[in-house]
Amino acid sequence: MNKWWWLLLIILCWSAAGFAIFGARQNQTCTDAPPPTQVTRIVSMAPNLTEILFMLGKGEKIVGVTTDSDYPAAAKIPKVGTFWQPNIEAVISAKPNLVITLGFEQQRNLARRLKRIGYNCLTVNIEKVSGLFDAIEKIGAATATQSQANLLVSHIKKKLDELCASVGRDHRIKVLYVVQRQPLRVAGRDTFINEMIELAGGENAVGPTVHKYPPIGAEQVYACRADVIIEPTMGQKDLTAQQDSTLEYWSKFKNVPAVANKRIYVINGDTVSRLGPRLDRAVEAIAKCLRPELFEN
Repeated sequence: MNKWWWLLLIILCWSAAGFAIFGARQNQTCTDAPPPTQVTRIVSMAPNLTEILFMLGKGEKIVGVTTDSDYPAAAKIPKVGTFWQPNIEAVISAKPNLVITLGFEQQRNLARRLKRIGYNCLTVNIEKVSGLFDAIEKIGAATATQSQANLLVSHIKKKLDELCASVGRDHRIKVLYVVQRQPLRVAGRDTFINEMIELAGGENAVGPTVHKYPPIGAEQVYACRADVIIEPTMGQKDLTAQQDSTLEYWSKFKNVPAVANKRIYVINGDTVSRLGPRLDRAVEAIAKCLRPELFEN
């Protein structure tokens, strides 16, 4: 009987030792690195994050950005991979003491890997307008620019309030917002695009959908009865060239009010497709398509 007690005691001791060695180490690798007393080297993993940092006066502290971070002009900074495929080796080579990522899987995975080896990371979610304001404030807190962040949020909100007041809320113009033409894919209602359409005085012509950016066919195009069709520039620098191809594409839908009334617009995708500190300009760009008469002067 004593032999069994000794065997049980040995097993318990090994278990405790295993937890102390492996469990404690695992917990240690999952915790965030302590924030630096002064952020001097920042890696930004998305174009809108880069814009926020510049607006907060931290542009000179950025040592790495993604390949699609091209605004403002001063954002010509060494690249650390793409928005969807971050390069962890390039991030480490930049020697940052703060890495800012978004919350989708590829970037969450990057943040997890960096935290395990001791890097300080901040992850923010910018999927809706409220998320943008929250992200600006969190980045401000992490970079000792809280007052600038508060001012930036107040400025954007003030501009949006002024736009909403000017466009009014009585008559809503039905908008079909196209994000891809082949195959045809549009912005659904559970998106920041939908929020911008509503802020600009419009209504999404597409009803509730399962997907955020659902594919639609010809029958749905006719059924939505859009008053206005908007496309952001899709990788083409020549906006006029895309405008011509857009008009040609939509000419086959002659019975759609937007086509019949020639209310098809191409706007700068660089501004409207990024949910960032230029939000008020993006909403204004959409509002000009809906109510051009308000902006003639």
